Amino acid sequence: MVGHQGRHLSEEDIKQIVRLLAKTDLSMADIADRMDCSRSVVSTINRKYGIRIYAKNGRQWVLKGDYLRNPAKD
Repeated sequence: MVGHQGRHLSEEDIKQIVRLLAKTDLSMADIADRMDCSRSVVSTINRKYGIRIYAKNGRQWVLKGDYLRNPAKD
């Protein structure tokens, strides 16, 4: 699915992406498909909130310490 350039995400959309990054094993591409946005949007949100830390190969990741201790609320 192709992303939508310039599509405005609501605060709820952003919170849902943060929850999906923090609480699921879904890939960024799967999250983007589910939320009907681009992978770069999901990646930008991940960087902004510092949720997942990706290995050099970009396929393996771990949750940043803050999200292990204080996960996003449902």
